[in-house]
Amino acid sequence: MSDVLVIVESPAKSKKIQQILGSGYIVKASIGHIRDLPQNELGVDLDTLAPTYEISFEKKKIVTDLIRLSKSCAKTILATDADREGESIAWHLKASLKLPDNVERVLYYEITETEIQKAFANPGEIDTNLVAAQEARRILDRLIGYLVSPALCRKSGIILSAGRVQSVAVRIVVDREREITSFIPKAFQSVTLALADHPEVKAKLDIRPFVAEKDSLWTQAQAQPFLGPQQVTLGRLEEKPSNVLPKAPFTTVEMQSAAGKVFGMGSKESMAAAQKLYEQGLISYHRTDNGNLSEEDNARIQAYLTSEGIPVTTTIPKFKSKAGAQEAHGAIRPTDVSVPVAGQNTAEQNLYSLIRERAMLSVMPAGIDQVTKMLFSSHKTVSDRFGNPVNPTYMISGKVISSLGWRKYAQVEINTTKDTPLPLLKKGTVFSGMVTTKEDFSKPPSRFNEHSLTVALERAGIGRPSTYSAIFQNITSRGYITLDTDGKSKTPNLRPGPNGFYIVDALKQFNFMSYKYTQGVEASLDKVSTGTMGYLNIVRPVLKSLQEDIEHNLSGELLVKSESCPKCGKTVVQRSKSAKGKKKANTFWVHHDASDAAGCIQFLSDEGGKPVIPVKAPEAPCPGCKKTVVRRKGKTSGHYWMHIDKADTEACSHTFLDDKNGAPALKTNTKSPA
Repeated sequence: MSDVLVIVESPAKSKKIQQILGSGYIVKASIGHIRDLPQNELGVDLDTLAPTYEISFEKKKIVTDLIRLSKSCAKTILATDADREGESIAWHLKASLKLPDNVERVLYYEITETEIQKAFANPGEIDTNLVAAQEARRILDRLIGYLVSPALCRKSGIILSAGRVQSVAVRIVVDREREITSFIPKAFQSVTLALADHPEVKAKLDIRPFVAEKDSLWTQAQAQPFLGPQQVTLGRLEEKPSNVLPKAPFTTVEMQSAAGKVFGMGSKESMAAAQKLYEQGLISYHRTDNGNLSEEDNARIQAYLTSEGIPVTTTIPKFKSKAGAQEAHGAIRPTDVSVPVAGQNTAEQNLYSLIRERAMLSVMPAGIDQVTKMLFSSHKTVSDRFGNPVNPTYMISGKVISSLGWRKYAQVEINTTKDTPLPLLKKGTVFSGMVTTKEDFSKPPSRFNEHSLTVALERAGIGRPSTYSAIFQNITSRGYITLDTDGKSKTPNLRPGPNGFYIVDALKQFNFMSYKYTQGVEASLDKVSTGTMGYLNIVRPVLKSLQEDIEHNLSGELLVKSESCPKCGKTVVQRSKSAKGKKKANTFWVHHDASDAAGCIQFLSDEGGKPVIPVKAPEAPCPGCKKTVVRRKGKTSGHYWMHIDKADTEACSHTFLDDKNGAPALKTNTKSPA
């Protein structure tokens, strides 16, 4: 028993780490989660809120093999991903393999020899706070899915699903669509000053003294006092350099967004490419909300750039993270910045080029623009909104690139900045000018695409970077959100599907559909992960809220055809089911409330779009064994008879019987009828 068993998640990662660790180690993959809540039941005790876990059917052999290996090896080390999900997988492995409580847990953020050796030289233990946070998240998702979804199905009469984050994501798209459809363009006046001797100078009126906050000049009559030829004085002239900082290295969301804008990659494709790059040891761990690199990483990148004769900055900016960022580890970067091209296919190579360039640009000097601002004061007086006479002012700004800095080296995310120079004018000079107005119209908000929706979710503190891709796939595959390709953008716009509108309206009074409520849940999960809040303190209030909302706040009408049952008078709904190999669907009716069928008829026939009590098939004694047989319609034509009880069929020598004048008759051929 000299070998050490190391368990990771993916086979590709296990191969890479096996190469690094060498002999004496056996590196195996769990292939993701091995244990979860049961598939076909809630799996959570609603009184104690204790979850029940079971090993997934497809993972039973893997677990058996890992148990065998763990018993035959000197010790086992858990080396799953360094996030809540990875910590949860490690905890489930410990429980399923019956490993000791102090089983070694190693954390690493890139799969390189240096980092792996460092991680294995400094093992820790499973962080039970992170496990509790992941367990709370999983159970919250399960409670909403298993309690709200059936209620939605009962209310609508069709199969619908709800999710803690997915339904809120649908709401964001629905709310935006309703803003767009209800939007009424409003005309407003855009007032501009042009100098007679310098027509390229077009300065905009500062309307703040003349209208209330967020108001505008709506009519030409309101703009009229400003118009016409007039003298103006250049009252303020500012000329100063302005630093243009590079963009931050990638967080997960920024990486997905840039991959979409530059290469048209969806979040699923970009995350899959990032996973492969990480497993090949080419980039650092790609699930992060931290947009900063460590001092050590920055120094390595700067050393490489200096060796290539590329300038670096003396002061690397501290990039701002979003509120609530976990910042457990740094931004995404190449593990070896000197490698210019990496990846096994085009998607991986494209994404690598983006990641590498962002990391390099972030340590280069800022660009410098010479910015000029001019403020012209008219000699004409106009009454402000309080009736006081004032001289209107007109503002214009321009810039000239003084130093490109990092922009000189941007080749993947190409920088399109250009000069907008202004003429050299002297402060205090009086100019002749003409003030004109142009009617413009307010514009509706734009529709979301996959990437802008992801950014909106992150800014609202809803969900986590590792979940956004799965959320998007979920809501689009179920038709709650549809993709609208306009041909202008690399990524399609998003529109709600009919059921998307329905879900949002049906659940609009539910607490978990509130943006602030969902954001608060995410903040509470963060507290659980740091040990400042207990599991029950977050799960129990959510369960109570759900139960109250389901009972009192669920809205909506049936989305299927409904009638009264001809026998019991309760509501029945129409269903259709296509038989295999048949184009025409079989239409029938079932009770809307399944419990009503217990004292009535389970399936009703359809006749002219109305439910009817099915005609009972004729029954008679079998001429051979005297047991009851029933008359059936053949697949192509004619009728035949068969035993009602399959056990009687086995005892009788006749499986199928002929039909003669509506009565069963023995036959010698026992094959299935035509």
